[in-house]
Amino acid sequence: MHEKKSAGEQMSWKLNLLMDLAKKIYSAVHPLLGTAEAREIVGLGFGGDETRFIDKVSEKAVLQYLKDNDISCIFIGEEYGVKKVGSSPKFYLIIDGVDGTNNAMRGIKFASASIAMSSTEWSKDLEAAVVMDLYDGAVYSAEKNRGAKYNNKPIKPSRIKNIREAIVSVNVTRSLDSLRRITPIAERVRGLRALGSASLEICHVASGFLDAYIDLRGKLRTMDFAAGMLIIREAGGLLLQPNGERIPNIPLTEINRFSIIASANRNIFDEIASLIKMKENNV
Repeated sequence: MHEKKSAGEQMSWKLNLLMDLAKKIYSAVHPLLGTAEAREIVGLGFGGDETRFIDKVSEKAVLQYLKDNDISCIFIGEEYGVKKVGSSPKFYLIIDGVDGTNNAMRGIKFASASIAMSSTEWSKDLEAAVVMDLYDGAVYSAEKNRGAKYNNKPIKPSRIKNIREAIVSVNVTRSLDSLRRITPIAERVRGLRALGSASLEICHVASGFLDAYIDLRGKLRTMDFAAGMLIIREAGGLLLQPNGERIPNIPLTEINRFSIIASANRNIFDEIASLIKMKENNV
């Protein structure tokens, strides 16, 4: 069992636990990537979406690890929903075992496991986060007020402040309205990408691989970006709603959906937000 000790050790055991859980997911999921078995529909998840076999396997690996190591918490997963684990929960665990399921099922090499920990059910109390690349095992991590890392090395967002020099990733899946709204952005950026794993794309902004990530569909759930949100903020970047407001302090145990913009800095965010607003006003 992971015991709480001094403040320094406390933060360390939290991150170590999330690392262990990510490794368990990787071990369970990696052999399934790109296989027909991964695609099998095995039920409905917490939000009513179809559960694929690969998604269920990822969460089962986490739950088994918690049970085997006598770790008590409130588990919040995309497939199993809110679940009390053990007799005396000490924290909340937010899991998206396979973020980028469509990529993972087809063998497209961009999918991740996203794990965050909070001391309470409220999003403002997120304290540690890990996002692991399910193809190469690379790890983004962060602890509250301790910065963010990629493979244990400190990271910062890019210094690009002009959108014309920016590489931006978007998600416009099944949303013609989102596609319309990002048109002026697509016309100005240096490069536009659509990669398919929100948490990993947010982390790519945190580390400077991308300059912004945009999802205007109003479909992203808290569990989809909780880990990435802590990581990019600890790295020094921004994750805001398109109107410039922060994600509100909401219960992690509820399904709430958002549009978000993750950006390297305020200049990039303001330019993107301005272009979106201009397009909306001109329609």
